[in-house]
Amino acid sequence: MAVQYRYQFCDLLTDRPLADLPLTGVSFDRRIIQAGSFRGTIPVPNRRIAEEVRKVVPTGPGEIQTGPGRTVVHVHRNGALWGTYLIWQATPQADERGRISVEIQGAALESYLARREIRQDVTYSGADQTSGIAAGLVNHMQAVPSGNIGLTVVAAPSGVFRDRAYRRSEAGTYGQRLTELASVDGGFEWMIRTYISGGARIREFRTGYPRLGTDVPAADWTFAQPGSVLSWSYSADATAAATSYQARGDTTQDDAAADGEALMSAEAHADAYLDAGWPRLDATVDHSTVTEQDTLDAYARWWAATRPGVIRVPQVTVRLDEETPVDPNQLGRYAKITLVNDWFPLADGKPTFSQRWRVIGLEVTPEDRQGQERVKLLFAEGDDA
Repeated sequence: MAVQYRYQFCDLLTDRPLADLPLTGVSFDRRIIQAGSFRGTIPVPNRRIAEEVRKVVPTGPGEIQTGPGRTVVHVHRNGALWGTYLIWQATPQADERGRISVEIQGAALESYLARREIRQDVTYSGADQTSGIAAGLVNHMQAVPSGNIGLTVVAAPSGVFRDRAYRRSEAGTYGQRLTELASVDGGFEWMIRTYISGGARIREFRTGYPRLGTDVPAADWTFAQPGSVLSWSYSADATAAATSYQARGDTTQDDAAADGEALMSAEAHADAYLDAGWPRLDATVDHSTVTEQDTLDAYARWWAATRPGVIRVPQVTVRLDEETPVDPNQLGRYAKITLVNDWFPLADGKPTFSQRWRVIGLEVTPEDRQGQERVKLLFAEGDDA
């Protein structure tokens, strides 16, 4: 029996069902911290289907009861909820043969946080970065009328305390500030999970300190070639990394009439790379709203620790069983990958490539041109693992 996908469209704020629609050419992904994307096409072969599609995509500007910006699609795989995506774009169209379809594009619920600005000054002093600041920002975002998207906050204390001040005049978004808060030395990870519990759909903002997921080898997702591994790549990119970082903050200005100078962090070096003979490669990263020296120094250390020298991005595309332990809501878990091929041959009858990597993203194609489901696993390596 083939894997069954269901695409259920609902209202963002109320989760009220609108329609179940058949889609083709679907692809979607999930990431830690980042908003995963969604795209697909709704074929409209007749008027009956057109009526159903109009419950999701209106035909004119005066129809504001549904449509992009207020509609989500829940993606179900064999009954399990694999993701919820806010539809941001919809394009009805017809080709030269008169075949009508609607292309839709969206992004995971993290994208909503990137569309909400902090419209009141908010200050945290000596607050836990997860249970205090991160949880506080999400709750603050949802406290205004028409701004509550039903997120339940699960943010255990991290034991790391920080000071933060967010000003309305900066026009920063909640998503931007959460990402900045997490991306600092001693930071954390976060994502929005959607799943079914007790027959109800749950939307959960969850943090993990220092990372999401668990490191339990017995629970690893396992894949091998020959076998379930369809393809793999292992890129190494030194153009987007450095061996010495500094962070640049807000302008400091003692005299209102004088030109100010940006606050700079102390340099943070990738010592292991430099000691191994790497050349000095410099990068300056802007954090334009930061006015505290300690915070700026922590940003520089984070970049040196997580982006040193070269960025390696292992990716493996796999075939999943109908009943699989793989779950996009469990990003942060580990997968064990074993490859046997001409690049990684056997040695003394044993594989020369067998690695445990932490899964930080999934890219899913429910049906490719051969009618096969494909899932690309995105991994973290080294200090990110």
